[in-house]
This record gives sequence, C-alpha cells and structure tokens, in this order.
Amino acid sequence: MNQSDHHEHTSLADHTRALVEAARAASPVLLRHADDAERDSRLAPEATQALRDAGMFRLAVPGDLGGHELPLAAAVDVLAELGEACPSSGWVAMVSYVAQQIAASFGAKAGLDLWGDGPDIPMCGVFGSVGVTAEPVDGGLLVSGRWGWASGCRQAEWGVLGVPLPLPEGDGPQPGVALVRTNELAVEATWDMAGMRGTGSDTFVADGIFVPQHRLRSFSDVVAPAERDAAPLYRILPGSMTLASMAPLLGAARAVFRLTLEAVEGGKPMAMSLHRRLADSPSVQAALADAATLIDSAHLHLLRSAEAVDAAAAASATPTLRERARVRMDVGHASTCLRQAVQLLLTVRGASSFAHTSPVQRYWRDLETATRHPTLNPGLAREMYGRALVGDERPVSPMV
Repeated sequence: MNQSDHHEHTSLADHTRALVEAARAASPVLLRHADDAERDSRLAPEATQALRDAGMFRLAVPGDLGGHELPLAAAVDVLAELGEACPSSGWVAMVSYVAQQIAASFGAKAGLDLWGDGPDIPMCGVFGSVGVTAEPVDGGLLVSGRWGWASGCRQAEWGVLGVPLPLPEGDGPQPGVALVRTNELAVEATWDMAGMRGTGSDTFVADGIFVPQHRLRSFSDVVAPAERDAAPLYRILPGSMTLASMAPLLGAARAVFRLTLEAVEGGKPMAMSLHRRLADSPSVQAALADAATLIDSAHLHLLRSAEAVDAAAAASATPTLRERARVRMDVGHASTCLRQAVQLLLTVRGASSFAHTSPVQRYWRDLETATRHPTLNPGLAREMYGRALVGDERPVSPMV
C-alpha cells in the first residue's frame, strides 16, 4: 500500500467511525420511538429528524453535492448500528442509500434536481409496479399507476420508480426507471404487516404526473456496468447493493443477542431445572456460543462480499457472473444465519421473549419479515450461485 492509498484508507476509516458514532448517538431517539413506529406503521417525526440530523439521508449522495458517497462495506457498518436500535429505521435509511446510489447514475442535471438545494434528501425506490402507464409527451412522459411496498415513502422526498418506457419504433415498451418527486404522488395506506411495521411500506399512486426525459433511464442501463469514469460507489451493480439490505438485520440480531446476554448475566433462573441460573446450564452456554458464531458468520460473509465489491468498483473492474452470484449467496446465507441465531436466543430467553412489552419479540418479527424480502431469498441465491459454479449462464434474476 503506497502513501496515497494509506492516507485514503485512513481517511475512509475515520469517516466510517464518525458515521457509526453519529448513528449510535441517534439510536436512543430511534429506540424511544420504536413503539410509536409499530403503532402508526411509519417512523415517528422525531426518529426521521434524528436520522436526518445524523447524516443518514446523505450516505450515497455524491461527495461533490455534499454527500458522504459511502462505500458499501462502510455502509454495512453504519446501517447495522441503526438496525440495532430500530430495524425499521435502519431499513428506511438503507432504502434511501440504495435509491441514491441508483439515482446518482442519472447524470448531472438529475443530480441537481435531487440535491442542488442540499444533500439531506430521503429517498425510496420500487421497481415493481401495478398498472403503470406512460404516455409520451413533449420532453418526457406522463405517468400513472401504483407502486406498492414503498419502504420509507412517508419520509421520502424523491422516489426511484419502475415505469414502462415506450420504444421509438412503436414496439412494446421496455422496463424503465424514473426519478419522481414524492409530493406529486398520493400515498395509500396498505402496509399492515407483523414485522417491519415502522418502514411504512405503503403504496404510491400517480395520476398523470410529468417526468422529464433527463429523469428517465431504461432498466437495462441501470443494471449494466457503469462508465469507467464513474465514481466507485456508482459502479456497483444493483444486484450487489442487496448487501446493504442485510445490514439493519445484522443489527437486529446483535440486539437480540445483547438483550439475551443481559438476561443471562443478570441471574435469570432456568425454570423446571435444578440450575440456579441460566448461566449455569451447559445447553444455554452452547446455544449462546452457536448464536454468537452464527451472527459473526453472517457479518463475515457480508464483509467479505462488500469489501470485494468495493475493491472491484475502485479498480473499475466488472465482477464476473460467478463473483456476482457469490455476493447473492453470501446475502442469502447471512439471512439464514441470522434467523437461526435468533431462534436459539429466543429459546434461551424462553416464553417471556414474546411478551408485548419485550423488545425482543419486535426484533424477531422484524427479522422474520425482512429476511423474506425477495432479494434476500436464500433459495434463489443458491440457484444463482450453483448455476454460476457450473458455468450455466442462463439468467435466474435480473438482479445478479
């Protein structure tokens, strides 16, 4: 490592530590309002403001526009810290990070639309849509339709939304992506889930809103390798950005481990046994060891992939299909590890974990819900990686 590289590495490490500390400082507010988020199916205004004040809504905004332009491995550390306090808050910040990373690829004019007045702009994104139509007009499209499960839509000021793009030849439309101001959209309350309630993943509704041409891109362009002169963060393909989705869930599992260990160390008795304390039970000791190792395994797999993705982006290299599929496999494996770890910890704590007053049951519900997100599907990840390992290049998903 030369002197320039060492200085850059040290600077990034310092920047990451500062952002982790900022997330940690905001955590008491997020935790205090987690029950409000549960009740209202959206983050409390105080939690949103705490995220904004901590710089969590500028994580992927370009540096020349005042953002942090944070590499993926660093973002995992920051978002995990938020998730340890409130997984819904961490998820909303994560969605904003990923949406910003995509939005930055739309060019300078779109960037000024988004961040010309400041970088602290929460965003959200939904590629899937229902009944969306796009009518060509002078300078852009008139778009109507619905976009469900729009996590963070109650906070977002901009949305990255899937739209059909009419082809000039008059053939059928191709999948596209649009940057849309959320104040032009209605929000329909449709999110009523057992977990991750605070994400407020409701439904956007548009009725003939105008989207200018410079805020439209084809989906094939979005998932294609970026130009070589793009900054490293914006060279990362959307499939690899799914690593960020696991970060708040890593934080959730760490929170359950911490709360369980506090109960064990606090002398909680082991019911229906001759052990005076949980800590005296070999089965409890083994479960804690297994859970800690599973959480560490999830973290190490995520870190391995995130560092590899960051390194390839910094070198302007395009990862091979096998390398990209391994990223998705690491994500799927991490989701399985975290679920297994929390199951062990719930057994250690016993039925008291499921009391409405226990935060453990909220972390459990959040983790079980979020790890069912399509991009975190371990079965699909195994298909992707298994095919890549035997040289089978038939596509399984566009997000590899």
